[in-house]
Amino acid sequence: MGYEIFAKSAPGPKYKDKGWDCQDFASKHETEGLQILVVADGHGSSDCFRSHAGAQNAVRAATEQAYEHCNPLAIGNEALVFNETGIANLKHSIWDTWKKLAKQDWDNRLLTGGKLGDGELRYKSVSEKYRERYNSQDESVKERYLYNAYGTTLLAAISTEKQLLLLQIGDGTCVVLQRDGEFRTPVPVDDANFLNVTTSLCEGDAHKKIRHAVIDRDEIESPTYPAAVFLSSDGVDDCFPVHRNEEHLYGLYANIVESAICNGIDATFEELERDTLPGLTKSGSQDDISLAVFLHGDLSVLKGAFDNIDEAYKRKLEPPEKAEPKAVPAAADAETAKTADGDDNESGDQAGPVEF
Repeated sequence: MGYEIFAKSAPGPKYKDKGWDCQDFASKHETEGLQILVVADGHGSSDCFRSHAGAQNAVRAATEQAYEHCNPLAIGNEALVFNETGIANLKHSIWDTWKKLAKQDWDNRLLTGGKLGDGELRYKSVSEKYRERYNSQDESVKERYLYNAYGTTLLAAISTEKQLLLLQIGDGTCVVLQRDGEFRTPVPVDDANFLNVTTSLCEGDAHKKIRHAVIDRDEIESPTYPAAVFLSSDGVDDCFPVHRNEEHLYGLYANIVESAICNGIDATFEELERDTLPGLTKSGSQDDISLAVFLHGDLSVLKGAFDNIDEAYKRKLEPPEKAEPKAVPAAADAETAKTADGDDNESGDQAGPVEF
């Protein structure tokens, strides 16, 4: 049996009050033998003024390429097993498709005859350095830097009958609840994510920076069988204090599983969309947030996993404490942070190095 799936984003007051479009985007898709979850979080950097479009295109690119590369029916391989070559090709295809969509969006907006940034609220905050690059008469310079305008992170979970493939570039969290009740974060950590700097799809070698993990799911009785999967943008993670982040995050996920067992999966997903996500950002990070979830369709599997969860995560959690603000370099003031290439930008997720 496959998973029941959920994917939603909620705008946070931090950017909504400025009149910005929601920078997060989450999506779910499924067909026979294949289920896909994707979450993207556009950067809050002032120079990434189209990150909302970048996030939407990241979700589109990941979904399209997952269908093309991982759909057992489409590729004529019902016993599909992921291999390193295939995963590398998928990563490159996602990145390449995202770049094409960004370039297409850039060109289409200019075809209307208006000046760059006309009617775009966030363009007013773009630094002079990047305005010169975006408006350069040298097409090679423009081509080199335009992708930064669309900078975004990406998380994806792709489930086939036999395996689960997890992909991630940038921050956010991918958590797997195993049948033995253990919460795991199987995707390798990226040490380049620090302070307000995150690895990004807009980087010149982004396909090489997409991390991944493969989990077998053909033995349902295995202790490591993935009973549930949770993909969250960093806006969810930042709802909780850094020193207690794991406790609260896993507690949130344990509560979701318990609700599915007691109230049903459909009712749980409805509550997540209606109350939980809007409540989290309002009382927590204030950021745009996204959550995507795989819950096994057999409630006995979920119950078995829940019964084994550490009691520390199963206690009734209080509303999230006010999240500690992300640290910024000492040289920056409360509203600014340095990007990796030395540019001053608004506080918020910043793209990693873009001097490619």
